[in-house]
Amino acid sequence: MNYPDYVYKTLARAREEGQWSSAQADGAALCFDILALFPDCKEASDLVYELFCDEWTIYDNRVALQQNMDEWDDRPWQQRRRLALSFRFMSRWDGRYERQFDRGGPKDVRKILEAGKMELLGAYCLGDEECTDYAWSIFADAIAKANDPRATLFWIGWQYADLGFFADAAEALGELCSRFNDADARRLLAEVVWWRDNAHRIPWIPPAGDGSRYDRMMEMIDPSAPKTKDYIHEARNENQKERIAAYRPSIDGKLAGLFEKSIPAKDESSASTLVDWGFLDRDDGQPGELPDWAKRHIKRLERLEDGDRSAEMIKDMIRMHKYSRNIPPPEKPRKYSPNEPPFDSSEAFGAMGEDWDDDE
Repeated sequence: MNYPDYVYKTLARAREEGQWSSAQADGAALCFDILALFPDCKEASDLVYELFCDEWTIYDNRVALQQNMDEWDDRPWQQRRRLALSFRFMSRWDGRYERQFDRGGPKDVRKILEAGKMELLGAYCLGDEECTDYAWSIFADAIAKANDPRATLFWIGWQYADLGFFADAAEALGELCSRFNDADARRLLAEVVWWRDNAHRIPWIPPAGDGSRYDRMMEMIDPSAPKTKDYIHEARNENQKERIAAYRPSIDGKLAGLFEKSIPAKDESSASTLVDWGFLDRDDGQPGELPDWAKRHIKRLERLEDGDRSAEMIKDMIRMHKYSRNIPPPEKPRKYSPNEPPFDSSEAFGAMGEDWDDDE
């Protein structure tokens, strides 16, 4: 398909910008701008993935994610958290900051929306997938009662996207775009659809699992810790039961089970060959040397002059990450734009910034 000249110029600009250190997300944003206008533009979609395959982008995202969860933690909800965090790290959508400041949604249905979001958080944080069925029922109630269904749908779509439920986000935003002419919603929809379709091959995210690797590791680390299948049941509480009492799940559990059995599972194993994830299955579950980023953080804490507090934070850092495995940086140096000198952390943060760039 032939596109207007400005599309090809924008693609060239995205490729030019995306070659420099930490600019891959900026280049991808230009591609998403194109996809908002031309959803079937394969050149734009492919270029996003190409930019995301930059070695330093992979490294930076792996390190950032490891500070939230270990790479060997293959519980399904942790995979969604990785996707959600990656989306936040890499998104340059202009409207996202405005949405962050207005977390509650339209005031007339804010209490209903809050109840729906709590259900989403039950799936996001605790792995209770049943919560997602109730979340949509609650959100549908809010849409029906809202004075401004456009703003309500936008808020719902953003919440789904922000928590890594990209298919649900695409449904909500697609509904919005079918009813209203909203350029911001189309732009966010384009980005969300890309993440929905490429979630299985984000190069810095380990292959999806069922929690068996986590259970194996925890058997060596702490045999008393709840297994993946037990964790969800322990997380449910009376507050949730009260919140969903007036609603029915968007799909009956038994019917969902029948669909799951009758539809062949789609093979969405990670397509990435840029990271050899085999080391995850060879882990011996023994405490080891801290990752480089944790060592740098401890050095910065040691410079703080607040005695007991820093010592306690250092102790927590060691306790939390003694089973985290170091992520080696790429061998080739970062490629900085000649028009933008490298960021000097010591200028901005003084002595506290001296260790920030040790991995380069």
